[in-house]
This record gives sequence, C-alpha cells and structure tokens, in this order.
Amino acid sequence: MRKLYIAIVCLVLSGQFDAMASDHPVQARMRADAAVVAPGTAMRLGIHLTMEEGWHTYWQYSGDAGLPIQVEWQSSIGAEVGPLQWPLPSKYREEGDLTVYGYADEVMLIAAAKVPLALAPGDTLHLAAEVSWLVCRELCIPGAASLKLALPVAAASVVSADLPLFDYYAALVPGPLDEQVVVDLTIHEAEAVTVDMRVERAGETFIQTDRTPDFYPLATDNFAFFAHSPAANHVALRLEPYGTEPIERLRGVLVYTIDGVPRAGVVELDLATAPRSARVDLLQRDYRSVSDDHNRALWVYIAFAILGGLILNLMPCVLPVISLKILGFVGQAGTETGRMRRLGWAFCAGIVATFLTLALIVLVLKSSGELIGWGFQFQYPGFVMAMSALVFALALSLFGVYEILLPVSSSNLGGLPEREGLLGSFLNGVLATILATPCTAPFLGTALGFAFAQTAGVVVAIFAAIGVGMALPYVVLALKPDWMELIPKPGPWMVRFKQLMGFLLVATVLWLLWVLGNQVGVEGVIWTSTFLLVLSVACWVWGQWGGVQYSRRSRWIVRLVVVALLAGGYGFLLHPVLVTERKLAVEPTAGALAWQPFSIMGVEELVASGRMVFIDFTAEWCWTCKVNERVVLAQDQVRDKFAEHNVALVKADWTNRNPEITRLLQAFGRSGVPLYVIFPPGQPDYPLVLPEVITADLVTAKLNEAAGVE
Repeated sequence: MRKLYIAIVCLVLSGQFDAMASDHPVQARMRADAAVVAPGTAMRLGIHLTMEEGWHTYWQYSGDAGLPIQVEWQSSIGAEVGPLQWPLPSKYREEGDLTVYGYADEVMLIAAAKVPLALAPGDTLHLAAEVSWLVCRELCIPGAASLKLALPVAAASVVSADLPLFDYYAALVPGPLDEQVVVDLTIHEAEAVTVDMRVERAGETFIQTDRTPDFYPLATDNFAFFAHSPAANHVALRLEPYGTEPIERLRGVLVYTIDGVPRAGVVELDLATAPRSARVDLLQRDYRSVSDDHNRALWVYIAFAILGGLILNLMPCVLPVISLKILGFVGQAGTETGRMRRLGWAFCAGIVATFLTLALIVLVLKSSGELIGWGFQFQYPGFVMAMSALVFALALSLFGVYEILLPVSSSNLGGLPEREGLLGSFLNGVLATILATPCTAPFLGTALGFAFAQTAGVVVAIFAAIGVGMALPYVVLALKPDWMELIPKPGPWMVRFKQLMGFLLVATVLWLLWVLGNQVGVEGVIWTSTFLLVLSVACWVWGQWGGVQYSRRSRWIVRLVVVALLAGGYGFLLHPVLVTERKLAVEPTAGALAWQPFSIMGVEELVASGRMVFIDFTAEWCWTCKVNERVVLAQDQVRDKFAEHNVALVKADWTNRNPEITRLLQAFGRSGVPLYVIFPPGQPDYPLVLPEVITADLVTAKLNEAAGVE
C-alpha cells in the first residue's frame, strides 16, 4: 500500500503537535442552517474548517497519502444525524509523485439531521462532535477539536445567517450522474487493468480543461489507482491490484465539462461485465527493426555519428560561437603557423572533451537506473537558466561591456579575437558543444539510439565520434591555415562582426527563455529576465572597475560586489522559481492541429481501437522539431491528409522529463527528438518511422502508405 498511515500514526502518538493551539493551521467550527429549531423538523449541520494559506486537508478518499476528515456526532437526546456530504475536492500532486484529494482555504462538510420529537418549545438542543483531521504543507500535522452547538427549541424553526453558506457547499456535493450521460467501458487486461471510459451526451459538447475530465475514486483498498484524460470525453484508468483478487466494481466521482460548465456525478462501474479487449503494450515491444537499425555493424554507427556531428555545426544556436572561432583564426592571420594550429587543436579538444564528459555523465546516470536521452540536460529548468546566464554574459562581453580574463597569458573569452589564448579557444569549443546538444541532426539520432542501449565502451566510442565529426572542419583549418586567405584580412570589420555575433547570442538567450517559459511559466521567465538584468549590472561593474589598472584592493571590492549581486539575484529571483512545482495548462491556438497530450495508455487505446495514429516526439528546446512543426506539419496539404485519414495526432512533449516517452523512444532505438511515428489502422506491430528531417511530400506519402492508398 502506498498510503502513509504508519507515519501519520507515529505523528499522532508522538504528541508533538497541539491540535487545539491557537497557532494550528486549521480552525474548526460547528454550524447549523437553523437558528431556532422545532421538534420533528429537518435541519442541516456543518463542520466548517478554515485552513491557513498553503495548507490542505483531505477528502473522504485521501488518495496516495493523507487521512480523511473524521467526524463523530454526539447528542444527549438522540438527534438523528445522517452521513457526511463531501464537496468535490481539488486534486494535488505531492512530493514523490503522489496524488491526493483534499481541500485548501476552507470547506464545510454537511450532514442532514432531524430534531427529536421528544423536545418541547423552551428546551435546548445540545449537539456535539469530535472532529479530527490531518493537514499538510511541507509537513503534515494532525488536529482535533471537540465542537459544541446549542440551539433553542420553539414551535417553528427560524433559519440562521449561515443558510447561504450551506447552500453554497451543498451545490458542490456530487450527486447521481446525469441520466442523459452515457458511460461506455472497455477493459484492457495485462499486469494491470486499464479501464477506458467514454462519456457521451446527445447534443452536448464536452470540453477538456486542466481539471476535467477526470475520475475521483471513492475507495481503492485492494489496488493502486492512476487516471489520465486523453480527450474531452475520455478518461483512462489504470488499476494495479495488490493481490490476485479480481477487481469487479469501482465507485467514484466522474468530473467533466459540458459547454463550459463543470459538472460531477457519482458513478459505479461494473468491471466484471464490461467488454474486454487485448491490451496493446507498446513499451514491451522492440520496434528497431522497422527502421533497419538492428542489423548494422558498429562502424556504420560510428560513421553516422561522425556525419551527425559534422552537421551539428550548421545548427542555429551553435553558429555564433562557431563564427567567433573562425573570427579567431582570422585574427591570428600573419602570426606563426604553429600558433594558429595550436588554437585550432585547442578548440577541437574542447569539443571532443565535452562529448567525452557527456558520455561519462550518461554512463553514471544509466548505472543509477535513470531513463535519459540526448539533450536530457535541457529538461532541467536550472540548466536552462544557467545556459541563459552564460550566453547572455558572453554576449555582453562581445558588446564590450567587460572582458573575461583567463588564467593564461594574453588569453580572453569574448574579447578581441587577436588576443585569444589556448584556454579561451578550448572553452569556446566547450560552449559550442553544449549549445549543440538540444539538436538532433540527420544520422545522429540513429547513432545515439544505438549507443544508449550498448556497453560503456560503445557509448564512449559513439560520443567521441560525434565530437570528432563536429571538430572536423576546424581540424582541417588547423592543418591548412593558408585556406584562411579566402576570408578578408583583419581590420575594423572584425569588431562589427563580433558585435553582430553578440546580437545572435542575445537571440539564443531569447530562445532559451522561451524554452524556460514552457517549463516554469511566464512568471518564471520574468524572474529569470530580472536575474539577467542583475547579471548585466554585475558585468558592467566588473568591466568598469575590475581591470588591472586599478589597485588590488579595488579589484577585490569589485569581486565581492559581483559575487553579492549574483548570489542575491539567485537567492531572491531564481531559487524560488526552481523549488516551486508548476503544472502548466497548454491552451490550443486558433487553427492549430488538434494534438492530444501523450500518455502511454492513451496511445495504446488509440492503437487498439484501429485508428491511424501519428506521434510527434518533440521538445521546446529542439530546433529541428520546431522547424518541422512550423514548416512541414503546419502545411495545408499535411493538415488535409490528417483530416482525410482521420488521424489521431499525439504530441509526445519531451521538454520536461517523462519516463514513458523516454522508454518509447528507446523501443524505436532512439535516444532523442525529433522522431515521427505512424501506426497504421489495426497494425500495432508495423509502425512507419520517418527521418529527423521531414518534408510535406514525405509525410503525406507515408500517411497514404499507412492507409493502404497507392
């Protein structure tokens, strides 16, 4: 069982928390919808809990953790009190990927009650309740309260001022499912039970939101429960039994939206008699043979790696750094040939060393059981922030705001090319490699997909080959420095060119901020941009007063100021963004293709249904992906072909970590994006795999092939 009952019981028994203390984050009160009651009449009682900001209590089914609110009613004269009525809760994701259901800010649980006939006008109805709860934020605190309420008895009842509050929360309590709403079930059985719920109502339009459709179970005593929503009228449930006993019934609340109005209804699912179909388990299949990647020799993959590394030099995010390197060669014109060669070899060494370092990181992460792929570091917002700051700082140096002096005589990163040293050339190679990692060039995806499934020696060999391929043009220039005579001689144009590269680096920063926005939202981009402003001030301070012409004491003061600015900027601006979990709702743009969000159960259900499925494995940090989406997939001929064949479009967004996407990529022998896969109708064993670089004609031809059209 995944519930944390043992830890909670330990907290309760430890007596470390005083639930009745005034500083407890939950305050409880008993309310009634009548100020005066009459014998034999009906009334409503309520347990009203108010929570401090950031805290939440739990619903009658708490989920993977927590405990529901408990109420024990007491009455000295036997007033009849019915069961609790629970308003629809919110759904939370807690640390450790646990799903819980509960309430924040405030909630009132309602119970119907009947005033005893034995009472007479002039008497007093005494009611009491023992209430207990668990409230959580970063930690969980148990709480309890003994609540009392005394109501005068008269010949006629009088409503209380709390009546609107009762009506408000009563409207939030899910009732029976609307009789006009039809729920169709299909069961797929394997190690787990997958329940596909399709909801229909004649003449109504279902809408998918960040909260609907969904299913909140009312009990999961003998199985683990997972839910996701592949479409506006479709909920897929995954039930993992704890034992061998079959799951025959499931009771819960179906949450859905019709014509913009959210609704909820209690439904009981009869799983024993629902129709069953064999499950299409995609993650247990090996699709490498469909692209002929399983029978090639090792030298072919090494050749692919070299070609892919060579093509990486043409990626837009790498061009500014590459241009600066070539500019560095130009700046060395007229100097000794040996020095030019050493600078070229240093740049190549930076590239190859970085790829070897990436290979070691991959091996370490694989040995720890992590599911990773090419460009995995861009799935971490902290890395994207660091790259934004690094590239922005380099751009400022190209604009002349400051210079980074390296611990090598006459060396400089980002300064005038004629002053570049060996370490600066090496670091330029490192930076160019890091900026190239979000891109998957032709041939590179096949080589990397093969490497990630091989032994440590093969991984290192493939990564080294990629580095050699990327460094190859600069090896040639280092060996043939006289070829640089084709480029204009050094002159004032170099300063202008350097500044132009600075603007290209700023454009790279904008791209990185766009990637970050898809991970942490607009607010995170604003705070990161504010940090870049602080960084620019720190660089300016360094450039103005950190030069060698100032005293040693002045330079130390400047260093302390710069460190204080950067540390303070990180602590106040970036750190809160990194530690705050955000679930971003993606709103489709007008005229955009109707992409469904990826889930392995959703894809398996679509494939099993016999519908053609097109999966776009993509990421916001992947240049090739974005070009393909805007230049190819958005074309009218492709969109029309999707509509003609009724293709289900699934977007497997790998911007953030997603183990299911990683595993499915590996099933196709790939370690990164882009990847485009078409499942023909009714043929889960014979998908069509498209190359990394696609054209509209290629996509339409493959769609026709999948549909059996000549």
